[in-house]
Amino acid sequence: MTTTNQEYHVASFVAQAPPNHTSALSELINQFKGAEVHGCSEEGKIVFTVEADTQKGIAQIIEKIHLTDEFFSISPVYHQCLNEAEHVELTQVN
Repeated sequence: MTTTNQEYHVASFVAQAPPNHTSALSELINQFKGAEVHGCSEEGKIVFTVEADTQKGIAQIIEKIHLTDEFFSISPVYHQCLNEAEHVELTQVN
């Protein structure tokens, strides 16, 4: 069994934007490495996730996305951190 201390973070968010900008803003989000849009509503809500090696990495991506003038808000929904050593051990047991 290989042990490492590599962390893996995944977080989900809901962004609110003007309805006529959701398509362009979804494309913008998808351009960031580790970010992926999972859905949009006609009311301007965008649901997306961000994956990174650190919590700071996620925060940096969110900050860049939030700097776009068209967003009204970005709200966190979920955040999980896995330690790679724990993940390897769990995978081998299952």
